[in-house]
Amino acid sequence: MSETVIGLTADGKKIVHKVTTGPTSYSSGGFTVRITELNRIDAVSVSIRTNLKVDDLVHVVDYSVSDNTITFTVYYINVTASSPVSWSEVSDGTDISALTLEIIAIGV
Repeated sequence: MSETVIGLTADGKKIVHKVTTGPTSYSSGGFTVRITELNRIDAVSVSIRTNLKVDDLVHVVDYSVSDNTITFTVYYINVTASSPVSWSEVSDGTDISALTLEIIAIGV
């Protein structure tokens, strides 16, 4: 999806905006998104623009950063279960392409 440098910080770091979607076949451990305009991400903000709407499941997205790559792990919980007690990672092969994420990354 689109990736654009939208500005510079006072100390010369790039501010990059990127919109991405989840994969059509999720793999355990998450999926990665690379910010090609940066070699290293120093700060990042992630917003969910379009959430997954699957049955009665509520989804959350966790992420970690390494160099210029963000790994997103997607979890769900069934809110209609009689005793929903824990989050589970989305199963391998699940289509989560309806998930749209907006990323603002700052780095060099």
